[in-house]
Amino acid sequence: MGSPWHSDVYSRIDSALSAGHLPICVFDLDSTLFTTAPRNYRILEEFVALHGPEHPDLVSAFSELREDDLGWNVHDDLRRRGVTNTELLESLKRFWAERFFTSEYLAHDRPVPGAPAFVLGAHSRGALIYYLTGRHVGGMEEGTVRSLRRHGFPFWRGRCVVHLKPSFEMADSTFKAEAVADIRSYQGQVVATFENEPGNANLFLRSFPEAVHFLLMTVHSPNADPPARTLKKIPDFR
Repeated sequence: MGSPWHSDVYSRIDSALSAGHLPICVFDLDSTLFTTAPRNYRILEEFVALHGPEHPDLVSAFSELREDDLGWNVHDDLRRRGVTNTELLESLKRFWAERFFTSEYLAHDRPVPGAPAFVLGAHSRGALIYYLTGRHVGGMEEGTVRSLRRHGFPFWRGRCVVHLKPSFEMADSTFKAEAVADIRSYQGQVVATFENEPGNANLFLRSFPEAVHFLLMTVHSPNADPPARTLKKIPDFR
């Protein structure tokens, strides 16, 4: 049995189809359909293997960490555990950035619990699945497709769109604002959206007021906008 909100989304899909409209469900990827904690943990593990012998405090801090302890950024996670060497943390930032935004390291991500089954259910019901992600073209597209397919998300089945940022430099918020126009170009009916960033969820709420909008209570960027009261907050897709 699914959650009550599962039934609500599926009913909205059925109603849109009955009215002759194409139902659309919009899903963010990182920290919405996928948890990036394993990706972060793997990068940090490699960094510690390289620099740990000269920095015992780094080894000690890492030994206290588990994947689920990782928040928005690994640098703050280490600071909270006593790593204060500025040069070392700057080196970690560069090391992390060179790996986190690559197809290779996307292989470490895991689906948020319940996500593949729910998305597949919405697709089977007749919805167009619109994957809208801040991952960029020119470095992350292959890994994104492999990850979706490996974990059982609908992809090569029609009614599936993967929309990535055209460049790494474009701000995620700007990209998602422009993507609203692309979603509207399908001339369907957005029935549900799923996001982990409150600002983006608020944008979807303003853009598609007839839909139901979900905020994943996973991790989000520092100083995020306050979430609108009408957003539905969920921990995962179970």
